[in-house]
Amino acid sequence: MTFSESIRLRVPEQSQRWRIMVRQRKWIAMVCCLLIAAASGYGLRRELAPFTAKPIEQALTPSAFADEDFGYGLSSYSKTLVMKDCFRILLAYSDIDMIDKAVRDVVSRCAARAADIVATTPTDSFAWLVRAAASVRLLANDDFNAALRQSQLTGPNEQWIARLRVDLAENYFSRLSAETIKSEAADLKLLASGHKGVAVIARRYVSDPDFRARITAIVEAMPQDRQVAFLNNVKRSMGK
Repeated sequence: MTFSESIRLRVPEQSQRWRIMVRQRKWIAMVCCLLIAAASGYGLRRELAPFTAKPIEQALTPSAFADEDFGYGLSSYSKTLVMKDCFRILLAYSDIDMIDKAVRDVVSRCAARAADIVATTPTDSFAWLVRAAASVRLLANDDFNAALRQSQLTGPNEQWIARLRVDLAENYFSRLSAETIKSEAADLKLLASGHKGVAVIARRYVSDPDFRARITAIVEAMPQDRQVAFLNNVKRSMGK
């Protein structure tokens, strides 16, 4: 066989191998595209979960809320939406409601979702707060105190979360540990330093006699202008 004949024989073989390789690459590309599309669809479905969830008003009929799992997506926005729904539900139930197993199941699912979020995002101060709220409703005092402190540690300067933490802590003050009381004092100082926050604590000063000595001790250690601002807000709250 001449050299030219051997070349002609090898060319079809090389062409066949090339076609097979191109076909394989096409199949690989198609499979990758399908996987990406499936992943995108799954991610989109998860992101839409808070928007397709049942209205939280239905949680007042817990048996109708039995199949709601409080799903959320990968974004912080999606997680915050679910946590806000859970927080409102947790505060809506009375102590008598908590006797109902269906109510406790809803609260437990919120506790589980909050735990899932802080497990992957331990700096999520609001999710820690929701976990604290769920724990105190379930009479898990150790978890309540630990989660409340973690919320303050991870969001020490978030005034809107601090206001909610203070409300929760004051509503269940008898269940606070000594460490958590110190943590709450930091929140009270933060609120007293802000325009909106000082109005909040002034209203509580007027409405809650047991709160007065603690907040007075904190305000008295602050600069003169903050003391004046607090007193002015107390007078407004009293209608003077």
